[in-house]
Amino acid sequence: MLTLYRKETDGKILYAEYWIEGGQVVEHLGTVGTYGTTTRTDWPGSYRDETEYKSDFLTRFIDQGYEEASNQYGYVLLIQYPMKSMSGSKRDLWLKDKASEALISELGWKGLGVVDGHDMGKTANPVTAFALNIYCYVVDEKLGIQAIKRVLKEMRLDYTRIKIASRELENDGEYLLNSAKKDQEFYV
Repeated sequence: MLTLYRKETDGKILYAEYWIEGGQVVEHLGTVGTYGTTTRTDWPGSYRDETEYKSDFLTRFIDQGYEEASNQYGYVLLIQYPMKSMSGSKRDLWLKDKASEALISELGWKGLGVVDGHDMGKTANPVTAFALNIYCYVVDEKLGIQAIKRVLKEMRLDYTRIKIASRELENDGEYLLNSAKKDQEFYV
C-alpha cells in the first residue's frame, strides 16, 4: 500500500492510495476524514509489475502536488485504556485486538492514518497504575480524534474509559491530553 497526501489552500487534505488485492489494483481517493471513492481494475493489466504501476501512480499524483505522508506534518495519537494489572485481563487483551481492528479500518478508509502498535504495562503515574496504549499516526489531529471517539463508541469498545492524548509527529515532546470522560490526569 502507498498513500499520498495534498494540502489544499482551504486547509483540507486530499489522499490518494493504492494496494493490490485479489488479482486487482485498488485505488482509493478522497478528502481526509471521508470514505472517498474506490476503483478496482484487473491486475496486472498493462503493467509488467508493481514497480511499474507504482512509478505511474507516483507520476500521476506527484504532478498534482501530492507527497508521501513521511514528508507531511502529522500527529501521534495515543488512545489509553486503564487496566487493573501489569499483564492485563482477558478482557484487556480482547479490547486491544478489537479496538486496534476498528481503528485500522476507520483511520485507513477515511485516509486519516494508521495504527502503529500498542503497549501494555505500568504508567509513569507516581501512584501505581496500569494501562493499554494504542498508538496511531494521523495527518489531521482534530479529525483523527473525532473518528477515534466515534468508532470506539459505535463499536461499544469501552468508550467512556478512554483517554486520548496527542503530540506532533516531528516533536518528541510530551503528549497533551485531548479527551477524557473522567480522570483528567494523564501518564504514559
